[in-house]
Amino acid sequence: MTRPEIPAAGVVMWRPVGGGGSGGLEVCLVHRPKYDDWSLPKGKLDPGEHVLAGAVREVLEETGHRVVLGRPLPSQRYPVGEADKVVHYWAARADDSAPPWPGTVEIDLAEFLPVPEVMERLTHPRDAELVADVAADPAPTVPLVVLRHAKAVGRGRWDRPDMERPLDRRGIAQADRLSVLLGCYGVSRVVSSDATRCVDTVRPYATASRRTVELEPVVSELGHEQQRDQAATVVSGLLAAGEPTVLCSHRPVLPAIFAAAAERARCEVPTEPTLPPGGFVVLHQRDGVVVACERHEV
Repeated sequence: MTRPEIPAAGVVMWRPVGGGGSGGLEVCLVHRPKYDDWSLPKGKLDPGEHVLAGAVREVLEETGHRVVLGRPLPSQRYPVGEADKVVHYWAARADDSAPPWPGTVEIDLAEFLPVPEVMERLTHPRDAELVADVAADPAPTVPLVVLRHAKAVGRGRWDRPDMERPLDRRGIAQADRLSVLLGCYGVSRVVSSDATRCVDTVRPYATASRRTVELEPVVSELGHEQQRDQAATVVSGLLAAGEPTVLCSHRPVLPAIFAAAAERARCEVPTEPTLPPGGFVVLHQRDGVVVACERHEV
């Protein structure tokens, strides 16, 4: 029989030694008095909580740092009683404006240590593997979130122009949830097909973060049919810009978008992703080159 799973999320939170310049890293460890162990910030998800939101929340609760998630790291699975805990991890730059950690009942200490000291102090060898991963490849990444629009009113139930087809009730709820998740990546640029269902998918985040939605007609279904080579041009420009960005488009356009990203990738990028409405792939890039990617649903 399959063992039940306990979903959890955490972060390898780092900062440059001495504020930068030396090339070394410090990594944050937390001490749990209940277990008297030193580990990485992590914790179980709340009921119904998305793993991305859980990772950001746990770091804030255990260290006082408001982080933006970087590239994904290998997940961990280990037994806890009759279940398996599955912990999803990301790298994240520390929040330099965070106040000193006052401590709580669960986490009484949060300390930044150079990597060699981290390796000595960590209680669990599995955590050392994650720290080694970050230490070997510490350069920050910039996310390009490629998003399929949320659930829209069915074509058969809509008798006006398809470009004006809105989100249905489920899609509106997905758009609200996406607003939180895009914030986990610190998205600062919002680009969308000019179809209503795409614009309305990213509008809650744009409103909450006080961003302008940039309309890009060539990644709409109609625009892509008329100019099939332009999706690649858009992707190339967004990767070159180096700004945390969400690009909202449609299922028929996604293969062209991901094919363009795959040409600029050092990792595997799915060229035919089966994204449901509201699903997205995060392309983590450096200097226009995609070095990691991850897929999520809402």
